[in-house]
Amino acid sequence: MPEEPTASIGARPSRVGRWVSFLIGVLLARVCAGAATSPAPIDFNRDVRPILSENCFACHGPDKDKRKAGLRLDSREEIVRKLESGHAAVVPGKPDESQVLKALALPDDDDGHMPPRKTGKRVTPQQEAALRRWIEEGARWAGHWSYTSPVRPQPPTGPRTTGARNDIDRFVFQELGRHGLGPNPEADRTALIRRLSLDLTGLPPLPEDVDLFVADPRPQAYEKLVDRIMESPHFGERLALAWLDQARYADTSGYHFDGFRQMHLWRDWVIQAFNRNQPFDQFTIEQLAGDLLPNPTVDQKIATGFHRNVMTTDEGGVDPAEYMAKYCVDRVSTTAQVWLGTTLGCAECHDHKFDPLTTREFYQFYAFFHNVPERGLDGTRVRNPGPVLRVPSTDQGARLLLSLDSVATAEKRLTEAEAALPRAQEAWEKSRQASLAEAPRLEGLALRFPLGTNTQSEPAQAASFSSASNAPSGFHEFVPGLGNGALRLRGAESNVIHAANVPDLDATNAFSFGAWIRPEALSGAILSQMEEGPGYRGFDLLLTDGKVEAHWIHKFPESALKVSTKDRVPVASWHHVLATYDGSRKPAGVKIFIDGESRAFDVPYDSLKDTITNAAPLLIGGRIHALQFSGAISDARFYRRALAPAEVSALFSAQAGLMARVPEKQRSDEARAWMKTFFREHEAPDFIAARDRLKTARREKEELLGQIPDTMVMEEMEKPRDTHILVRGNYQNLGEKVTQAIPACWPPLPAGEPTNRLALARWLVSTNNPLTARVTVNRYWAMVFGAGLVKTSNDFGSQGERPSHPELLDWLACEFMDPQTGGRDAFGKPMAHPWDVKHVLRLILTSATYRQSSTVGRQALEKDPYNRLISRGPRFRLEAELIRDVALSASGLLNERIGGPSVKPYQPPGIWDGTDHQYEQSHGPDLYRRGLYVFWKRAAHYPSFQTFDAPSRETCTLFRPRTSTPLQSLVLMNDPVYVEASRALAARALREAGPAASDRVRRAFRLVLARLPQPKELELLESTYRQQRERFTQEPKSAEALLSVGESARAPGLDPVDLAAMTTVANVLLNLNETITK
Repeated sequence: MPEEPTASIGARPSRVGRWVSFLIGVLLARVCAGAATSPAPIDFNRDVRPILSENCFACHGPDKDKRKAGLRLDSREEIVRKLESGHAAVVPGKPDESQVLKALALPDDDDGHMPPRKTGKRVTPQQEAALRRWIEEGARWAGHWSYTSPVRPQPPTGPRTTGARNDIDRFVFQELGRHGLGPNPEADRTALIRRLSLDLTGLPPLPEDVDLFVADPRPQAYEKLVDRIMESPHFGERLALAWLDQARYADTSGYHFDGFRQMHLWRDWVIQAFNRNQPFDQFTIEQLAGDLLPNPTVDQKIATGFHRNVMTTDEGGVDPAEYMAKYCVDRVSTTAQVWLGTTLGCAECHDHKFDPLTTREFYQFYAFFHNVPERGLDGTRVRNPGPVLRVPSTDQGARLLLSLDSVATAEKRLTEAEAALPRAQEAWEKSRQASLAEAPRLEGLALRFPLGTNTQSEPAQAASFSSASNAPSGFHEFVPGLGNGALRLRGAESNVIHAANVPDLDATNAFSFGAWIRPEALSGAILSQMEEGPGYRGFDLLLTDGKVEAHWIHKFPESALKVSTKDRVPVASWHHVLATYDGSRKPAGVKIFIDGESRAFDVPYDSLKDTITNAAPLLIGGRIHALQFSGAISDARFYRRALAPAEVSALFSAQAGLMARVPEKQRSDEARAWMKTFFREHEAPDFIAARDRLKTARREKEELLGQIPDTMVMEEMEKPRDTHILVRGNYQNLGEKVTQAIPACWPPLPAGEPTNRLALARWLVSTNNPLTARVTVNRYWAMVFGAGLVKTSNDFGSQGERPSHPELLDWLACEFMDPQTGGRDAFGKPMAHPWDVKHVLRLILTSATYRQSSTVGRQALEKDPYNRLISRGPRFRLEAELIRDVALSASGLLNERIGGPSVKPYQPPGIWDGTDHQYEQSHGPDLYRRGLYVFWKRAAHYPSFQTFDAPSRETCTLFRPRTSTPLQSLVLMNDPVYVEASRALAARALREAGPAASDRVRRAFRLVLARLPQPKELELLESTYRQQRERFTQEPKSAEALLSVGESARAPGLDPVDLAAMTTVANVLLNLNETITK
């Protein structure tokens, strides 16, 4: 193609040429003027929908139950439909015939004026003009922008995109140009590395790393820095912080007593998932339905803890069904907010007022989460309610396998020993009949009541029944017992036995008393000699909730001794119980025997000082008018001395001798069962050894299991629960039965797939889902820039804010699902994978948009006051946890361990008062772990974090507010963690810098802020250091008090005055706005 002729530089244009040029210029000016004065066509989603949503949808929107006058304005079909009056709300092309505009034009006090005056809403003249233009242009309708799947737009080109480093910049710079703005210059390298380090790890950079980056001459130095920091193990911690808010992670259950739970294994999984850059679609599927995957791994099951983070209750007075409903409602709302940016929870009680979501659709979504085998009342305050998964370490797993093998071996040996018992018992009985035939004659027996059919006593002492002449028929009966008979009493229906009187008995006398019993209830008095209240002077032996208790009382409770066994006596079987007392008035002088063995006991009362002598009779089977015994009693005895343990054991074993005299076939069923048990427990050494080995093996297994952490997980019930619409959200008012389904405004589940949580999870991350990718990249944008491209991160619906850069949002969403940038491998495939979180972040962080200086000029402040156009780099306050992390990192105190259980740092006393637990502060290295690991108690939030706007995590939180209050500065000045960090930072500066004050200040300044101080800043800080040094020289006790804050050891060899003065300077640095701002 021949070159066109060109005029020489010095040539003058001809008259014709000048005239033609003039005419062309005029024509172009008119065209441009016309373009400038002709307004762009109305965009429904941008210009009209927000007006209708804000002012009209509450009464004329999706909620059919609240819809007024039969008018619906949220659909094209309805808005142009003629009403009963013959008029239509909107007549396309005819604004003067449109009832919407007529209603707006009515006087404010007219009943027909819209919106009604009582709503407090008002359509502005500018909005009314927009509606009129929209109708004039034909009332073009468009579906809500977020319900249409994103299509990758072509990045802009042209002069406005000059300086773009990637496609993000092209979209941003184009929008800036439309508003007469341009991007800010790039921030200096020190500011960039600090910003980048805080964004990717939440920690400040080391001064050495700053120096390396600033001096790096390579063209790709910054990009390499991004890649290096992104590979830090702290990257996962930084990204997990926001995810924990969204997942409402906490270390307590939330409701009522707010009991403890253990979910740190799920938190660890989240950190590792981000560190290994797990694709977000898999990240989603494993958290929502990892248990439903084929052959799920332990990690995939742990991941399902996402929806076990829901608040639960263990309060006994609640209706479990009510809280089961609450748990499911929370899961619906959380899922919709996190993945769909949708307020689906607003449709729980009625159809959504602004978005096309019905109550029926809410409960269809609810049905996905209604099959978890959990209880509304979780029944625990100290451990995880089921379903749970135990997760042993490698060492624990190996030890557990050995332990299980030991249990199996012990069970086999016990089975073998048990098989030999019948023959061994028969031989034993024959060989021992003679030696066990007689009961031992123990000295000191004062009273004995066999209580069989023969009621004679030893010594001569008659037993009688109180009010026997008035006793109802059958109030007692004689039963065979273990051979010599027994008396069966029927609790409250019978009278007690007035057995005898034990005169001259005092608290200083030793005595023993007991009986054979076969209880039918868990509580009741066996023996007692006690006055009726109020003081209850005397003694007794009784069962309380199965435990054996004994009292020695002068006046209860001021002067009383009470013991209660830890073991319980089973009902419906025979047992020998006996108490011995040595007259010391002390628990050490008491022994309680069950079946011949001394048992451990608690001592609820230990205040006996005076006599227990009383005139009351000795009663069998109750106390006067109280605690009647229900069951059989035999062979009650009273000894005037404390029997020795061997004597009590012999007394118990003698019963076997008596039984051995009775042929086996002639024994009662009770006697036969008792004899079998006695032989097993006392006379079968092989069986006893095998049983004890099994007990030991099982105990060791349980001890090991107790050391293995567990975590709450999701599971699916074998038989699904029925799901009903809860009418107006009332769990007691069941409406129509529904099954799992997706709201009709979104694409449906794939046909032929099972409708369960796994199908839902896969649907959420399918490429035709219009919301998930947009919502997710918007959150990462918000993490970096302080606000999302859609500012309302939790609401992409009609009430949400329209994207500031719609095309950029769609481009990022498409790039997230199907990456096309970032380089390709040797086979031509993109190096990034689908749903690649690091890829999206890398694009954002390497853009010129991100690298802008955060300085704001006057023009940008006027046109872009909130940086919605992104005319400057991000600058906003750090999250509460990161403020603490920065202080600990700069000071050198930070414990960088990744993962593990939560920790309890310093906090003011009394915060947990009124809750079910007392705060037990951590010690040692745990005090200096990252804020991510601080124990999260929902009902009593860690106060330092609460002051800096951290949420309670009772519900899903997608965006934290950022306040600025005087209390925050007080926290930074006085919270022990910041005072201690100031001391450690000061010690570090003193050790690492020269002796000059200026050098020490510079070192501390760089450790905190990465940069060097300006001359004025250095002067002020040096002056502060000198003033404080002078002060502490005069007040050494004040210096010592300051340096004693915190548990970390004080650096040796440093002058206390120097250290205290530098600590004050360090505290000033940690309190700077720049320190807590990125």
